[in-house]
Amino acid sequence: MSRKAHDQQSELPSFPDAAALLAHSARERAGATDVRLYDHRDLPWIGSIVDHAVDVLGQPWRVLKERLEHAPIGAARVTAILSALRRVLGGRAERVRIARRVRSLVLGPPALDDATHQQRLAAAGAELGLDAEGIRDLLWIDLANERPVAMPEGRPSEHRLAAYANLDRIQRAVRRARRVRLRVWDDAHDLIRMAARCGLIATVQTDGQSTTIDLLGPLSLFHATSVYGRALAALVPLLADHPRFELVLDCDFGHGPATLRVLPPALLPPVPPERGKPSGAARLTRQLAKLGVEVERDPSAIVEGREVLHPDLAIVHGARRRVIELIGFATAEYLTAKLARYTAAGADVVLCIAEKRAPAGPLDPRVFAYQRLGGACLMKFFEGLS
Repeated sequence: MSRKAHDQQSELPSFPDAAALLAHSARERAGATDVRLYDHRDLPWIGSIVDHAVDVLGQPWRVLKERLEHAPIGAARVTAILSALRRVLGGRAERVRIARRVRSLVLGPPALDDATHQQRLAAAGAELGLDAEGIRDLLWIDLANERPVAMPEGRPSEHRLAAYANLDRIQRAVRRARRVRLRVWDDAHDLIRMAARCGLIATVQTDGQSTTIDLLGPLSLFHATSVYGRALAALVPLLADHPRFELVLDCDFGHGPATLRVLPPALLPPVPPERGKPSGAARLTRQLAKLGVEVERDPSAIVEGREVLHPDLAIVHGARRRVIELIGFATAEYLTAKLARYTAAGADVVLCIAEKRAPAGPLDPRVFAYQRLGGACLMKFFEGLS
């Protein structure tokens, strides 16, 4: 691809200013389709699906699916609840580990006769303490339709399955969005920080009563759309903690554009506890502190008109206070607009973005494109700014 073509692909629709966003949202609400989520009205037929699952415990999932083909429940509903049931029951990682171990002992050169086949199964069984039939059952338990139906924690509740089916439904729509607008009427700090941690292309605006987060959807990007879609979908579970919100999605499912809207009450799973490795901002804070740099983690938001900026760090360097924002995904237009907002607010800022995700072409001197982000290389970059 030529450099000119690449630059043309990088030119994405601009983010609207506050007035344009509010006007567009009003038009949007008039033409949006409200997403019908599962609720208490759906519990009877969800319970029927669980009853079928209980009846085939220990048998492959394909047996359950075959039974449900004859049940008086729509195919889309069955698919949604079975997906939620798999998610709730879990155990996939353990099944993959076991199946790979068994296959490593059994598979090899072709076994052209039954005696050789039985010898392979017996040898694997001797090592794992199982009979030949048990080895045969474990060979393909990592395949979705061959795994046995199991409920190690007992029968899952219909409410829980409905909640996970709703979560999956919203996340699927988010992954097919060109633009996402989320408005909340209470503290939006958790949503804003998650968007920042995931590196989403977002602007935040407030009218004093509510906060609107306007995000670019994965279908508006020309690369890394799957990665970006998964990152964007990570926002959805957090809606469980917000009693009042409005989520509007400009989607395309392959048959033309559609605008969807999700409103409460929304039955969703409880927000999971934060886990996993520390964020890039947390790691950078520790590294800077070890270098003796005065650093403030999660400084106060910067308000410029209706727009709100959320830097990740603030440091004092050479008697100057600078704020730092870590950028995950970006376009040249997005970086330019963000720098302009910080400048208008009177903030001395540096934006940090990985080289592989930085837009093509020359970057503003206040943009640090790194191969591997660390405290030492960031301070070296600051020295070049002074």
